Amino acid sequence: MNPIETDRLTIRNFAKDDWEDLREMILQYQSSEYAAYDHQWPTSEDELRGVAEWFASGDSFLAVCLKPTGKFIGLVSLNAEEGRPEAAYNLGYIFNFDYHGRGYATEACKAIVAYAFAELAAEMVVTGTAAANQPSCRLLERVGLKRVGESTGSLRTSPDGEPVEFSGCNYALSREEWEKTR
Repeated sequence: MNPIETDRLTIRNFAKDDWEDLREMILQYQSSEYAAYDHQWPTSEDELRGVAEWFASGDSFLAVCLKPTGKFIGLVSLNAEEGRPEAAYNLGYIFNFDYHGRGYATEACKAIVAYAFAELAAEMVVTGTAAANQPSCRLLERVGLKRVGESTGSLRTSPDGEPVEFSGCNYALSREEWEKTR
């Protein structure tokens, strides 16, 4: 994929060398209250080298970097949703906590949503987040996604092997809705 540039960011394919910045970000994330609502990420050096290498092999996981310095500050993902009648893509994101609260995630996600509709001919962009993750809910609304439902999920188990269930919010944005906001 060709890099996407916004006012402050460059969104590009992952490089194998991104593993150290990816590891820093994932270690922060895994220690956060919101990690319980997501799949367990690997944290070892070898595992994250492998993750960065796998991310670098395709266009679904993208590195978000500060434009002036090239510093890696987060990732966005855009994956085709299987089994849907329309061309739909699932949006994901994680950002280094040192860069939260500055609008970078909103800027990157807006650019990726525009890319999905303009370049990939998406008919729908979808995602979900834990209802308890209010910063993520607000981010999705700033990006233009609308809350379309709720669900109960479990992506982890407790130390005694029981599912850690949570309430989730489902979000979507159609091509028609996106075009009205342009």
